[in-house]
Amino acid sequence: MKLDIHVHLAGVGTQGSGCWLSPRFARRPLIRLLRRLSGVTAEQMRSSIDQDWAEGIARRVRESELDRAVVLGFDGVYDARGELDRERSQLIVPPSWVFEVCRRHPDALLPGPSINPFRRDAMERLEECIGGGAVLLKWLPAAQAIDPTSPRLRPFYSRLAEVGLPLLVHAGGSENTFREVAPALSDVRLLRMPLEAGVPVICAHSGARVLLSRDPDQLPLVREMLLEFPRFWVDNSGMANPGRFPYLARLAHDPLFRERTLHGSDYPVPAHAFYFPRRLGPRRVRELDAIANPFDRSIAIHRALGYPEGTLTRAAGVLGGNGRWRVENGG
Repeated sequence: MKLDIHVHLAGVGTQGSGCWLSPRFARRPLIRLLRRLSGVTAEQMRSSIDQDWAEGIARRVRESELDRAVVLGFDGVYDARGELDRERSQLIVPPSWVFEVCRRHPDALLPGPSINPFRRDAMERLEECIGGGAVLLKWLPAAQAIDPTSPRLRPFYSRLAEVGLPLLVHAGGSENTFREVAPALSDVRLLRMPLEAGVPVICAHSGARVLLSRDPDQLPLVREMLLEFPRFWVDNSGMANPGRFPYLARLAHDPLFRERTLHGSDYPVPAHAFYFPRRLGPRRVRELDAIANPFDRSIAIHRALGYPEGTLTRAAGVLGGNGRWRVENGG
């Protein structure tokens, strides 16, 4: 099966979805730009954007060469009592909406909910996600104030390891879409604790730093950890853009990264080939950027740069979900 493991749901709470968007986050320039690029209207924001967004993802996945895409939820920041901190939270796409979207579009979407493990009811929510067939959990520690090294997380990790449910974690570089409330928590070394507990971990964006940022280059550390931990993976999402494009071309030809990379698009973040004119040539760049379907364009760019077909298919052996979706789809 051809799988995209990194696709973003979003919402503001239309029609009782349960989603929530911080007004401050909505005003961020990058969010406003993505909204314009996606053609989201003011009327949709008032009435139907949550449902329209999910429907648009499912339709584009069906029209692409993908078999399924993992749609990601997003949890908030929680205080010392385990209560939601709305002042520091930016977006909430709750597990209930992730599962509802996947029930509506079972032929296209797989659930990747987000649970902040410091919420008071984290273990209860985790059991609900396991029972519902989640294929991974999404964390963005620097924006969600999640310290992966906290001893409090040992029971959480133990349960993840027991059922083989991976964590998809943004680490190794700073975050541009969301405001970082705890920048130090993006350090890839913090992922050693879940890995040592036996949890499969996928490092988003291959752990690459953002260009022109003050982030340290942690790719050597990522490489060391790939060698040390057989359950450690990376994805190549969100790298055919101004922030990380040199790393995408480079890592496509690194034998270790090639064998441990899972395909991701980071939709709706746009992917373009025009960052690679010297490697691909002007004609091939034009051909790739003319591909209308964003999921097919992302796949084609990764292929053209040298990522093997296994990048698209090996996630089927990494994702969790009790094997339910594999059986339902003949895997």
